[in-house]
Amino acid sequence: MSNFDKDEKSFNIVLKNPFARQYDAILKILLPLSILALCYLLYYLIKILPLGLSNFFALKAAWFSFILLLSYLAVFNLQLNRRFVFSQERLSLPAIYCLASGGRLSWEWKDLKRVVFSASQELIEIPDQLVLVFSEPNGLTEKNIYIDVRDLDHNDLKKLIYSITSSAPDAEFSPPIDQVAIKIPTASGLKQLNFNDFTSLWDHEFSERFAPTLYVPLAVGSKLRNDSLTILELLACGGSAAIYAGKDLLGEQIIVKEAVIPLNATPELKEKALELFHREALLLSKLNHPKIAKVLDHFVENDHHYEVLEFIDGLDLRRFVKERGPQRAEFVLQWAEQIAEILVYLHEQEPPIIHRDLSPDNLLLRVDGRIVLIDFGAANAFVGTATGTMVGKQSYMPPEQIRGKAVPQSDIYALGGTCYFLFTGNDPTPLEPSQINQDHELAAFLNPFLARCTALNLEDRYTLAGDVLQAIRSLRLNLKSEAISEPELN
Repeated sequence: MSNFDKDEKSFNIVLKNPFARQYDAILKILLPLSILALCYLLYYLIKILPLGLSNFFALKAAWFSFILLLSYLAVFNLQLNRRFVFSQERLSLPAIYCLASGGRLSWEWKDLKRVVFSASQELIEIPDQLVLVFSEPNGLTEKNIYIDVRDLDHNDLKKLIYSITSSAPDAEFSPPIDQVAIKIPTASGLKQLNFNDFTSLWDHEFSERFAPTLYVPLAVGSKLRNDSLTILELLACGGSAAIYAGKDLLGEQIIVKEAVIPLNATPELKEKALELFHREALLLSKLNHPKIAKVLDHFVENDHHYEVLEFIDGLDLRRFVKERGPQRAEFVLQWAEQIAEILVYLHEQEPPIIHRDLSPDNLLLRVDGRIVLIDFGAANAFVGTATGTMVGKQSYMPPEQIRGKAVPQSDIYALGGTCYFLFTGNDPTPLEPSQINQDHELAAFLNPFLARCTALNLEDRYTLAGDVLQAIRSLRLNLKSEAISEPELN
């Protein structure tokens, strides 16, 4: 559950467990005693008090019962106040952290030094708590705030991490955020939460998320399009864009992309961005290719802009390589051929469609071995247009795209970088031609192709996607005919 306070430019998330664990024992002890105390107070007021104040023992017992009842109400009130409040300058903790934080519930982001994912017990292997390490005002001591991840909805935990990375960029994560994987209970069982996929969408333009207002993603269960679409889960989020899993009226799974123009954009930029978004969505909805996820619908609601995309069941190439390691040339070239076929189709549209965000994250491998392009980066492109920022992931962006002058050959550069990732398991070095290790037996066979795809100068790069497709088919043919050995790449 989350709420957004427009006046204070803040938003909050709520502890999922209405009775935080550190107060469970206190409440369990106080509850029966408080019930007895309440009963005795009623008995005292009705039966004993009318007789006068001469019964000193009864008066003392009534006073003790009153204190006991107040204690229970105070602790219960702490349980009711369960909100983390995030603003541009500070984090405010729920009242139940009063004792753990030494009575201080408001901490400035600049004082946050470290964020530690740790296990609360030695026998627990997977982290189940988040430790926020703040510097005390004297600068000499530190205060640890322990947050049990089981007390947060997994989407709220994502929002908490996002708020930390955007508001306290100097805070150190231990272990690094892209290496964290935790499991938290959901209605359907344990859900593993990997932050590397989430953080991959935190582009530079989203760093100003508090200016001039705060974007908060839709809550699970939200309805769109006259209640015909239901949001099921937040998959990824940036400062002005989000991607959700959802379902339609027939119960079919869909993907919903949301984008918001920053309120500080000029009226001219807003109008232009609206025009481009509508034009792009209309163009993409007309695409019909078996290896491109279909855009089913696009609409504007409450000044937010949405695209509805076909749901594809499969594993993105980044996660596939992360789980299985660098891939053999036989598979990489087969996938590269399919990617090149997609680019040929896109670049032959009138006008040509430049993807601008081709990367392992946006390419899905189905169980039948077919590659599907699942994301056009429309939301990021839309926001980028309004703010004048770059679109795409830096490791897969050629120089001309970084300068804001993307051309069809920019997608060829990204294809070469994607192949390098599939061969090595590492993202390519930004603004540098990609080549695998020269010591490898396949280096002489593959590097000329990779170098030409990722050449920094346009005149040295493949000119057309069709040229790339033919080069890949030739490589595949030579690989089979010459029976080149393929030891594992490191």
